[in-house]
Amino acid sequence: MEHHILINICAIFGVATAVIIICKFLKIRYIIGYLITGVLLSPNTSSYFADMDEVQVYAEIGIILLLFTVGLEFSFANLKKIKNYVLGGGSAQVVFTIVLTASLIWLLMRPSTQESIFWGFLYALSSTAIVVKTLQDKNKIATPHGKFVLAVLLFQDIMIVPLMLFTPILAGVGEDPVTALGWLLGKLVLMGGIAFLLARYIIPYFLKTVMRIQSQEVFLIATVFLVTGIALLTEQLGLSLALGAFIAGLIIAETEYNHMAISCFLPFRYVFMSFFFISMGMLLNYQIFLTDFGWIVFWTVFAFTVKAAAGILAVKVMRLEWKTALAVGVSIAQIGEFSFVLAQSGLEYQLISENNYQIFLAVSIILMSLTPFFVANAENAHTLLGKLKIKI
Repeated sequence: MEHHILINICAIFGVATAVIIICKFLKIRYIIGYLITGVLLSPNTSSYFADMDEVQVYAEIGIILLLFTVGLEFSFANLKKIKNYVLGGGSAQVVFTIVLTASLIWLLMRPSTQESIFWGFLYALSSTAIVVKTLQDKNKIATPHGKFVLAVLLFQDIMIVPLMLFTPILAGVGEDPVTALGWLLGKLVLMGGIAFLLARYIIPYFLKTVMRIQSQEVFLIATVFLVTGIALLTEQLGLSLALGAFIAGLIIAETEYNHMAISCFLPFRYVFMSFFFISMGMLLNYQIFLTDFGWIVFWTVFAFTVKAAAGILAVKVMRLEWKTALAVGVSIAQIGEFSFVLAQSGLEYQLISENNYQIFLAVSIILMSLTPFFVANAENAHTLLGKLKIKI
């Protein structure tokens, strides 16, 4: 019973509470506090957590609940309004990021072509959790750059599936790329058909039946059942749990009970999201800052610059103004949550070394820590360039 789940949760919340209080007193953002908590509880720092499996489960639940609430607050109707941004801007941002990253890393470091492309995969994803929350907190989700950022993030969350699929192919251990892509498209079409049937006929009737009991507790239980059921269905189709949770959110948002669902799940989202950032800190070996500090600084600047440039190019492809382009570029210039899942896959297939993996974690944590500041002030980027007399 030494490492029973309740004892572990108690330890995580206890340390996190103490660290967050100190961070609040020092005016340090809560995300940094979660990461510090993770570092303190890391197997590299203490011997309390010898096995990361349990914490990684919490992290995955956190991502699932986060994307479910994103789907709840967005809905198919809103998604349809920015479909051009999702398909055009999102795809442009991912392609530009992969090409720029892979090309520059190959020129600078001369790794294998496969490794260069894999680094492009890692850099292509941004942080849905941090960016969406900051946009919501600052009431900027409905701004021109907020809509474009959300569209890009949604496309990235969908792209994690093909990127995970092509990782073993890059390593030379997967099936034929054309066959794999065909299966993927078939699964996406099938899931789209199932989602349509659920949204049109099944879930509205199910929730209407549940609400006849007039119990918020029963409604909450029924909603959890729907989210987990749809998420597990997408996993059975070879897609991600998180994508299924997002689809579940979109479906429930189309019903008349979406506001009740949001009010039920909003408090839980932040609890489980904290587990994700704590688990990220637990994966990091803090000694990497002592041995490779110079490289960490270099790759932090590199990642921010490349991702901001790719974001700006994606906006300009859609022919929007420079003010929006700069705000989007600054807002998505960080590494995403799903990049850590992808990085662990790359580590397994030897597309990334253990030392580079730790550097990647350090760079990602630094950029994530700075992201709330960048997103909150993204609209000032154009004004700042004007003061510096830089004309664009």
